[in-house]
Amino acid sequence: MLAEFPATLSPLTSAGMARQHPDAPKQFGIRLSTEVMELVSEIQEFRLRTQQSPTLSSIVEVAIEVYHERLAKEGVISDKQ
Repeated sequence: MLAEFPATLSPLTSAGMARQHPDAPKQFGIRLSTEVMELVSEIQEFRLRTQQSPTLSSIVEVAIEVYHERLAKEGVISDKQ
């Protein structure tokens, strides 16, 4: 976590949903733990062996699709896309 001087702190605002921000795909800045980065590396190695894109964005896209399908199957969210 980065520390800021009180003079530079801005009030917290609601981030909103990604679909509400046209530039959201460019604005998602993330920090991943060492453990998660190890998982990403394993996934990247697999994707390279299977001739798939190893980029973090492609991995995240698939992970979100899989998680969405799981939640829809469990009836937690709607199944429309």
